[in-house]
Order: sequence, then C-alpha cells, then structure tokens
Amino acid sequence: MKNKIKLTLLLFIAITPIFCVGIDLLMSVIQPDSESGGALTFDQSIINQVIYFSVWTTLITSFWGIAAVLNYFRKNSKRIAWAESDNVMTMVVSYQIVVFLIYTFTFIASRDGIVGFNTWYKVLKSVLEHWILPFVVIGYYILRERESTLTSKEFMKKKAWINCIIPFAYIFFISIRGLMIVKYSDKADWFTPFPYSQLDPTDQPVYLWLPGMISFIALFYFVSSLVNFTSIKLNNKISIKYKFVR
Repeated sequence: MKNKIKLTLLLFIAITPIFCVGIDLLMSVIQPDSESGGALTFDQSIINQVIYFSVWTTLITSFWGIAAVLNYFRKNSKRIAWAESDNVMTMVVSYQIVVFLIYTFTFIASRDGIVGFNTWYKVLKSVLEHWILPFVVIGYYILRERESTLTSKEFMKKKAWINCIIPFAYIFFISIRGLMIVKYSDKADWFTPFPYSQLDPTDQPVYLWLPGMISFIALFYFVSSLVNFTSIKLNNKISIKYKFVR
C-alpha cells in the first residue's frame, strides 16, 4: 500500500505542474482573458509565462517529479542520483512553500493584484498549482526516508546557499529582459516589462527595488534551512512504518 501511495504522489507531482503550465499556455491563445488585451500568439503566451517565478518553480517541481518517477521503476544502481537527494528535495519544497505563501497572501490582501484570475482555466491552474501541489510535495517530503547525514548547521554552511542560485538567475533574467524591453521595445500590452512592481527599477526608487531583489534571493537560504531543520525533527518522530522506502 505504501508503494502505491508513493507512486500516486510522485505521478501527481510529475504531471500536475506540466498540466497547469500547458493548459494556461494553450488556453491563453485559444480563449484569452479580458485582461490580456486581445488574442495572444503561442510565442507571446510562452513569454508571458516565463516571467513568473511560480512558473519556474512549477517546471522545476515537475522536472524533479519525472526523475523521481523514473527512479521508482529503476534498480538502485541505475537511479538518477540527484533525484534521490534530500538536499534537492529540500530545495523543491522551499520553492513551493515560498510561492504558496506569496500567492496566498496576495490573494487575501489584494485579489485584484493577481493577473488573470477571471477564467475557468486560470482558476483551475491556480488552485492546482498554488494550493494543492505544495501540500502534496510537502506530504511526500515528510514521509520519505532521509539519507542526508548533515546537521542543520552543516546544511546552512554547505547546502543552503545553493538554493539561492536559481532565484538569483531568475532575478538576473527578469532584470535584463525588463530593461531591454523598456529601452528597445514598443512595450505592447503583452510585453510586461517586470512581473512584480516591487522589483521594477524603472518605476520604484532604488531603496525599494534593490533590497527587494536581495531579500528575494536571500529568502530561500533561510526557508530551505528551516525546512531542512523541520524535516530532521519530523524524521525522528515519524515511525518507519509510515515512511516511503527508497
């Protein structure tokens, strides 16, 4: 029974993110919402998606999930090593938690600030991607056996900073992209220069956007450290009979 539950969770983690990105990608072209300013081409729809860190997190989660599903059917000697790593899973969980908290807070505080929450497919995507998927990922993370022997302090010294690399790459990407659009593009409606107004150096003073970017990157260092610490504590309390065997 445990193996069936494990495979079910892994399949959900692998398939659901691709479904969420895919349905938004296709339906934004077929049935654009009123906020998009008209019909989008497929290329424009892709561009509109890749500017959000939630999409980056979704694709990373799916990529890990697919690798984990493949490992499920492979012998130990042929498994994809990084997909079995506690540290990689901690990174995925950390990204999911941050996206969940930011999206939920925005939804509660200012629902109007959420782009496109006015079509059935965007509502479906948001519910699956931001509210259901994170809990499935966290549930799997808690029930899997830990193999890492790093203490919390060792994790903070040796591994936590690695989880900041992708957020740094994301900030670099949206900054270069946004500045080039502002300087060289006619700024069509679908060319949103910066996905988050707080990080827009063309609209916000430097004392807001610069600390915002630094804080965004550093946030994942502390969240991943906290997630790892919590995982160690829970791993010691949860009976082995409830855990997924690798």
